[in-house]
Amino acid sequence: MILKKIKAILLCFSMVVLSSCSVDDGKDGLNGVGFDELTKFGSVKMTFSGTRPDDVIFTNTSDFKFTSVEGSDYNNSNSVQSNGDDLAFTVLRFLSSPDDVYQESTVSFRLNVTDAGLETQSLALNSFRIENFAVIGDDLKYFVLSDSYNTTSTSANFQILNYSFNDETNKLEFTFSFDVPASDNDSGNDMTVKGEVSVVVLEEI
Repeated sequence: MILKKIKAILLCFSMVVLSSCSVDDGKDGLNGVGFDELTKFGSVKMTFSGTRPDDVIFTNTSDFKFTSVEGSDYNNSNSVQSNGDDLAFTVLRFLSSPDDVYQESTVSFRLNVTDAGLETQSLALNSFRIENFAVIGDDLKYFVLSDSYNTTSTSANFQILNYSFNDETNKLEFTFSFDVPASDNDSGNDMTVKGEVSVVVLEEI
């Protein structure tokens, strides 16, 4: 009898709590609390296309838009350094909100610009890496890419287009593409990598 009364009291309490909530409650939580801070420095949109390890053709596009907010991380994840007319950009973005253990899916690279703004300007994308990225198919099968890619190889067919850097806003933009041979990526097959970069980088003083 006492148990029934307790259950009845709990039921009434839950009905009161539910009735006090409006439809609008939580509508501002679409992207979660604090995500504005993590995404304000822009993103790297990646497209991987090729053939999976089980010989199924795939194309995956994902937006890596989260930046660590730890000060000690900026130099290795979101920075620009100048040396005369040369610029060195270091960019790393997380697929989801950064975490020491559970959210380590990242894309990173170093862009070197020689003779920036001059007729002799040249661009080189170095140290390109994809880390712990799961390519999930519509059939709910997946494989993981965790590779470093050699973009300087003659077989890479490497291209950078639409490069721009505004030294007042520190906004860096460009698109790129390159090919990766089967022996150099976790799909086990030839793969094409494309990216759209639109980020704001920081300068250490």
